[in-house]
Amino acid sequence: MGLSVCRVGVVGVGTVGAGVIHILLKRPDLLARRSGVRLQLTKVAELDRARALAEGVPEEILVDDFAKITGDPEIDIVVELIGGMGVAEKVVSSALEAGKSVVTANKALLAEKGAALFALARKKDVALAFEAAVCGGIPIILALREGLIANHILSLTGIVNGTCNYILSKMTEEGAPFDKCLAEAQKLGYAEADPTFDIDGIDSGHKLALLSALALESWIDFPGLHIEGIRNINLMDVEFARYLGYTVKLLAVARPQPETGKVFLSVHPALLHLEHPLANVHGSMNAIALEGDVVKEAMFYGRGAGREPTASAVVSDIVSVARDLCGNTDATSWTPRENPMYALAPMAQYRARYYLRIIAEDIPGVLGRVMMTLGNNNVSIASVHQFESELDNNRVPISILTHQALEGEVLKSLAEIDSFDFIHGQPVFIRIEG
Repeated sequence: MGLSVCRVGVVGVGTVGAGVIHILLKRPDLLARRSGVRLQLTKVAELDRARALAEGVPEEILVDDFAKITGDPEIDIVVELIGGMGVAEKVVSSALEAGKSVVTANKALLAEKGAALFALARKKDVALAFEAAVCGGIPIILALREGLIANHILSLTGIVNGTCNYILSKMTEEGAPFDKCLAEAQKLGYAEADPTFDIDGIDSGHKLALLSALALESWIDFPGLHIEGIRNINLMDVEFARYLGYTVKLLAVARPQPETGKVFLSVHPALLHLEHPLANVHGSMNAIALEGDVVKEAMFYGRGAGREPTASAVVSDIVSVARDLCGNTDATSWTPRENPMYALAPMAQYRARYYLRIIAEDIPGVLGRVMMTLGNNNVSIASVHQFESELDNNRVPISILTHQALEGEVLKSLAEIDSFDFIHGQPVFIRIEG
């Protein structure tokens, strides 16, 4: 008996779309042998006809309107790879409305419009798969959805943006300032000409929204997430952190509080001790460390973006959905719970250790005033370091590591310290994780 055939339509022949098309066209027998389903690339939609032909798309399957795919009754799976919000949302929603399963790598669309799209998929009883939307080369979505299905996830911490990790790695390893490292990342193609989405933490926030929805069965509206980027990370703090035995990373953190029914979801720069596994994730690599109540600690590591890793993840989703459609598995598409397990907790209640750094006049009594202010706000000090400095006007940098404290009380302390006339420049605070 022959294999079942599943017909696929791809919308978008950009970097990832071209990679997916190449795999489907060049490895049909391999995919069929391993999956038990024959995938047939039936149509490809792309406005730039010349680009599509240059990428090897057969002319006879090339169309210039996505509706010719989403409205084609013979197509089983629609693969949306154009990115962005407006047109992409129309592609996904019209495909779902037509009763077709959808595979997408569009993290921004799912993070910001996912609740409605997943509800539509549930209503139509079709799949909306998105493995490639988060850390493309790492099968973290599959792991959360299936491999860790028996676990309650107790914490999740990830380096999920290769651009930021590359910049911070370069600052740490070469002692180069942020602007220089960003320019190098752009030259190498790790950062866009407009790097805002990456360096301001928005990309990481989209990924955190999807990861937390899976790991914690709680859909949190994206605008509610706490997001800080790395734009204001100073080389001085990177060097001080290294001296103190830490490195600076941009982390996506999900920290559920089962006793309160709340969860902290935050993207922020953080100090990690050099012995922490994530501290050794360098360059443009991604990694996610999590803790489950059954599996205990687990870590996932690999390339998070790029044509081949992301295309690989997209094809993995296509195969998974095709198997389901052809009756080779009993898997069903994941959708968020209608009644989330957790609500978002305010960051003022976040409890962590903190790295604080101030620039102060080198005069008697400064440190005493600072420490008294912290103590009055219930912030206990673990250590203080005053560094030799080439700063002008008899000013010195002072770094303070705290014990566990509430973030609201730390920020209240810094606001008071900032008002002292012997303090110059805004005090810096960075959370210490792990």
